[in-house]
Amino acid sequence: MLETLERHRSIRNFKPDPIPPEDVAKLMLLAQRASSGGMAQVYSVIRVTDPALRRKINRWTEQPVVLSAAEYFIFCLDIHRMRLLLEQRGAKIGMGPLIALIYGSIDCGLSSSHLAAGAEAMGYGICYVGAVQRVLEKLVDELKLPERVLPIVSLCVGIPDGEAPLRPGLPNEVVFHENTYREPTTEDLERCYEAMTSVTFFGGWFEYLDHFFAAGKEFSDRDGMWKQALSRQGMGLNSESG
Repeated sequence: MLETLERHRSIRNFKPDPIPPEDVAKLMLLAQRASSGGMAQVYSVIRVTDPALRRKINRWTEQPVVLSAAEYFIFCLDIHRMRLLLEQRGAKIGMGPLIALIYGSIDCGLSSSHLAAGAEAMGYGICYVGAVQRVLEKLVDELKLPERVLPIVSLCVGIPDGEAPLRPGLPNEVVFHENTYREPTTEDLERCYEAMTSVTFFGGWFEYLDHFFAAGKEFSDRDGMWKQALSRQGMGLNSESG
């Protein structure tokens, strides 16, 4: 497992071969073996097997890997089931939208990561697709998600077709702190850029960061999309508990 984690890389080219049903079942079991705060398991996973639906998601997200992967999973925060479980025994849910979003997002991250690590240990390749967040409301309709259920991230799994480069990482001492947070110096920040020079998307790592995280760019748009989708699903910050 240590070797598997050390050689992790995102795979965007998959062979057309399917994954055996018994391996798919194993992967889904592994996803459920992930840790979950309070054993709440406030997530659901949509396994997308309908080719027409895959084509739609590919068109919406502009991510060809959604089509080429043997398996495609969408991890959703799910407070709806928790509400029903409590009501089943006469209680009322008390999770406000903020804590629901935090717990649901953590559960989705842990579960998807568990499935991904298991898939790689079994010899498969994986690729996360966060672009589903660009089309939250379309997915709510298409996946028939009830209130208090929202997609967080999606994961492609398949048989790799060729090798993929190992991604760089920030300097260890910039990421890990001891006892207290250490403010990065100008030199630290420049070393971060040096460590990430092999990233050539959009021209380089700065251009990549600027495209997604700078004011008025991709994540500014997603912020508005999230607020609208949360409100629609009964989880706006001004909503009542649950």
